[in-house]
Parts: sequence; C-alpha cells; structure tokens
Amino acid sequence: LKADGLNNVTDIIASIAVLVGLKISKKPRDNDHPYGHSRAEHISSLIASFIMMVIGLEVLVDAGQSLFMEKSEAPNLLAAWVGLGAAAIMGGVYRYNIKLAKKLDSQSLYAVAKDNLSDALVSIGAVVGIFGSQFGLPWLDVVAAFVVGIIICKTAIEIFKEAAHSLTDGFDEEKLGHYKESIEL
Repeated sequence: LKADGLNNVTDIIASIAVLVGLKISKKPRDNDHPYGHSRAEHISSLIASFIMMVIGLEVLVDAGQSLFMEKSEAPNLLAAWVGLGAAAIMGGVYRYNIKLAKKLDSQSLYAVAKDNLSDALVSIGAVVGIFGSQFGLPWLDVVAAFVVGIIICKTAIEIFKEAAHSLTDGFDEEKLGHYKESIEL
C-alpha cells in the first residue's frame, strides 16, 4: 500500500512535467529556437521515465526489506477493494491516455499512459499482497512487489530509450523505407 501511495504522488509530478513539456513544445520558433520547441516534449518524457525508475526501485527495495521485517497483522480487506477500484480507474485512465497519445502522436502522453498502466499494476500488486496476508500467504506480497517493481523499471527504461533516441535525432529504419516508397511514387 505504501508503494502504491508513493507511486500515485509521483504521478502528479510526472503529469505536471508532461503538461509543461507539451505546452512548451507547441511554442513557435524564435531567435533562440530556430527549429521550434518540439523537443521539450521528449525532455518531459525523460523526466517521467526517471520518476518511474525511482518508483520501481523503491518498490523493489521495499520488497527486499520486507523479507527481513517482522510479521505484521494483515491489512483489512477493505484496503483490497480500494486497491481493486484504484486499479480499475487507472486502467481506464491508461486506455484513455493511450488513445489520446496515438491520436496526437505524442511521445510524452504515451509515457504518461505507460505510467498509468504501471499504477494499475502496482495497485493490483497491493491487492495480491493483501489477499495473500488474509489467507496466510504473506510471501505473496513480496513476490507481487518484485514483479511489479521489475515491470515499472522495464517500462521506465523503454520510455527513456524512446525519448533519448528522439532527442539524439534517431529515426526508425522501417519508416525510412516507407518514405522512400512515397517519394518514388
């Protein structure tokens, strides 16, 4: 539950970074930026990836530390239902943001959508841990936390790679072939 709450707080920061990046990226060319400000969107994606990596590592560290902690009492089942509700809501937000990212062809919105998906997964991990505690399987919480932490870190790395590739003027080889075909027509 702690990891889920921490993850949700940092999402606010990442979302603000992306919104600021999107706003800046729409600014027209000026004397300092002869090609415009479009790279601000990629920078905001990098910020989101860093935040996600910190959260993923925090989840992994917490899971590792819980291996050596004393057993505590099982959380109330109401917490599990709240976690399921949060997972469902974040799943809906993910679907909305992924659609919007595709529609606008926005890398930073795509990063936010992936972060929303990781939020849903963290909530599901918390629910698995709560149910495991209720049924005398406290180790299930640790396993779920490790899996969720790895998924979050993997997603952060993917977002980082995409943003860094764009910022270093990388291009997709497959698109290059498509462009050549279009020009030859």
